[in-house]
Amino acid sequence: MLLALLVLSLGGAAALARPRPHYAVAGHEKPVAMLHAGKATYLITEHSVFRLEGAQFVRKHQTNSPIYCAALADTALWLGTGTGVLRLHTGTFRPRPLALPGAAATAPAITALFRDVRGDMWVGANGYGVFRWANGAFVQELKTPAINGGVATADSSVWIATSIGLSRKQGPEWTRYNEEGVANHEIPDNIVEKLLPDNAGNLWVVMSDAICVFEGGGQRGGAEAELPTVKFLGRPGNEVFSVAYVAGAGRLFATAMGLLLLPNEPATRLASFAPATDKVEPKRLLVPLPQLPGTGNPILLQLDKQQRLWLASTDGVTVLTSKEFSRFVQAQLGTTGLAAKSTH
Repeated sequence: MLLALLVLSLGGAAALARPRPHYAVAGHEKPVAMLHAGKATYLITEHSVFRLEGAQFVRKHQTNSPIYCAALADTALWLGTGTGVLRLHTGTFRPRPLALPGAAATAPAITALFRDVRGDMWVGANGYGVFRWANGAFVQELKTPAINGGVATADSSVWIATSIGLSRKQGPEWTRYNEEGVANHEIPDNIVEKLLPDNAGNLWVVMSDAICVFEGGGQRGGAEAELPTVKFLGRPGNEVFSVAYVAGAGRLFATAMGLLLLPNEPATRLASFAPATDKVEPKRLLVPLPQLPGTGNPILLQLDKQQRLWLASTDGVTVLTSKEFSRFVQAQLGTTGLAAKSTH
């Protein structure tokens, strides 16, 4: 039976939120990606590219077509837009369109854009499939037309979210996970809407009717027979945007309901996400966190190499150290305790 992670309310917690360092971002656009390279930090939003300069994010490029995804490679920013791939040099920010094989006349929507562990760039184009940039040209890797997203994980796997299942490349071989899967290749739903890797090595697979986890930390292979799975987070239909593990606090989800915390779980062992079986499991509970002043409802969560938590919303960007965030969480839990009322 699929589990539901329900929400415990914390009465009065919002009053405890204190002002935090905050960066305003012009335009109030939906954040798409936060990218770091050396001392440079880039924020990609729905129509803009910003670079952090001193105490503010400065817009460096603006597009008419919406940006769906982005990646950084050396001195080039790659943007996946509604009308194809753009590559921008981080010195000039001049856009250079890159045509995909067989799609030069149509400029398809780019729904996946990421680098693998070898540094190769991958592009997913809705209606055209998946391509890899090699030696200055695109090579087609997968011909599945309905591409919804894609990521690479530290075990050298490439993962592609499609409307007919989840495709994974390990070495030269592709494997497809779907509802009708055999040999431990089954997932609860064929429509894979998004893939959310976290900083603990886990891959969260968000489907139209469930969420499952391919666990990192050396457990991914052994867990595939019974993937940790839940029906929803918080309540049915609650969209999950991003996930991060914050040491000392727990697992943090950015959702349409706001920030939800699954406290005090190990980074690589998801005890609250029991494998989907016929056994009736107890309901697990998430803790809602109040909005930090000025942050709005975060859509992007990211921990950088210094273990600082970046929270990006349409209202701007807030940065907290892991200790600051843990203290903020403990203030909510310690003052109010865990209330007994559930939200369905």
